[in-house]
Amino acid sequence: MGRSGSALGSSVYVEINPLRWFGVCAFASQSEATSKQFGGMAHDWDFSTGVCVTAHAPEMKGFLISPFVQMGYQNNHERIAIPIGPGAFYRDGDDHTRRQWLVGPAIDRAIVKNGPRWAVRIARDFGKGPAAEDAHGLYVVGGVIVPLDHPVELAQSFRRFTGWKPPAPNGSASGQ
Repeated sequence: MGRSGSALGSSVYVEINPLRWFGVCAFASQSEATSKQFGGMAHDWDFSTGVCVTAHAPEMKGFLISPFVQMGYQNNHERIAIPIGPGAFYRDGDDHTRRQWLVGPAIDRAIVKNGPRWAVRIARDFGKGPAAEDAHGLYVVGGVIVPLDHPVELAQSFRRFTGWKPPAPNGSASGQ
């Protein structure tokens, strides 16, 4: 869960690694905004979907660096209604579908062994639209990865993360 980089709103990102060093992913995101302009209302919303391919290099000093290529479609819809007289409005609308490509690395590191990982994706947007034009197409997004391949190890990592220790096997308090 987080942001995909192609929309301003929330998104869902899922990656599946069928092979140890290779992953495929998909994402969907949406955002919506309404504002007053020239005495009228402007409404803007978008919906973006996409896929990516990533390669996972061997871990180095706890860091995993994974180059990726991502392709997405952004469907942007803009509507404006400006009052021009009693009961009369000027209405205008614009719909854009943009294809965007991103290329860059994802860098992540385990918070605790076999548990959640901090992650940062840095890339460059190519294509048309605000994501490719703002900041020269720079794309930076961060989040937390929760690996679901080993649920028992993941549950144990949360215990280590919170500092919770199970009771001693003989029922006595540990350290006594």
